[in-house]
Amino acid sequence: MEKQADADAGALRQFIEFARTSGLDLGAILDDELRAIAELCAEADRVPAHAIIDMLQVCAAVAGRPDLGVSFAQWGNMRHYGPLSLLWDHCPTLAEIIRVNRRYIHLESGALTTPLEQDGDEIAVRHLLLVPARYGSSQFIEATLLLSTRIARLVLGENWSPLRIEFQHSAPNDDRIQRRLFRCPLEYGAERSAMVVHRDDLTRPTPNGNAHLLGFLERHLESAQSEMPVYFVAQVDRLIAANLANGDATMEQIAKLLCISRRTLQRRLDQHDTSFSQRLDAARRRIVDDYFRTERRPNLTLLAHRLGYGDASAASRYLRLHLKAGARELTRRGASLES
Repeated sequence: MEKQADADAGALRQFIEFARTSGLDLGAILDDELRAIAELCAEADRVPAHAIIDMLQVCAAVAGRPDLGVSFAQWGNMRHYGPLSLLWDHCPTLAEIIRVNRRYIHLESGALTTPLEQDGDEIAVRHLLLVPARYGSSQFIEATLLLSTRIARLVLGENWSPLRIEFQHSAPNDDRIQRRLFRCPLEYGAERSAMVVHRDDLTRPTPNGNAHLLGFLERHLESAQSEMPVYFVAQVDRLIAANLANGDATMEQIAKLLCISRRTLQRRLDQHDTSFSQRLDAARRRIVDDYFRTERRPNLTLLAHRLGYGDASAASRYLRLHLKAGARELTRRGASLES
């Protein structure tokens, strides 16, 4: 049985303290499962990765706080996340921060992957969700994008801001707090959720970087990583999610990224009672689930791109074949789940 994606408990412990100081009664807001996880995280090192996603979204809805995710990310102590947070202060460039984040992000959380996209002088650090979000993921995505911005400011200075921040979800009724914290143009209803920076920002050095200490801490993370069990299906899921929109989520490409043959990939998936087509469908279902929970005016052309299809008709066929519903019906269901 494949283990569910998990996360370091540090972020969840910080959110529970944030909720207490913000006057949020988690005991009254959360369901039985989430309350049990909240109680567990006081002692546990790892918790289910979906927990903080669901808690942020539910608490934002109940409290009427569309700024909850970014407010939490701004409030949090950047040294009190997981083991990855030990490295951020010592990275000499933004490129190094991005590199270590992408290499070790699974130690922090199995809920997220951060592939890069380049368009001329612009570099986009995408934030892709890897786990189902029962109530939507907009608050979690906003929180992680602001955290990425805060981490970048460790290197580039507090006055630095991204070129822009892109959100796949729709704009809230009031985004004044988001605009104040990001201090850059915000684009809602975009094709991706991403922090977009100028290429020159990647290599601009900081006087605070310490390559020697970074190397020491990275060896420590390598040791921690080697002691953690490797969940093969989760690796495949991360790679599919990272390559779906650009059309590279093929069996051949994923096998190549894993440095194994196509036949070995399928054999190892067979050992976990799954297949590549099932993993691909699971990735698309997560995208559809999140999309229709957060998007009030769906655009099938944009959805098709996220699903790895070339046109809107292919996305429409996928919805009807695999989910037995059209875009209008899924929009109605998503809206009712968020209310």
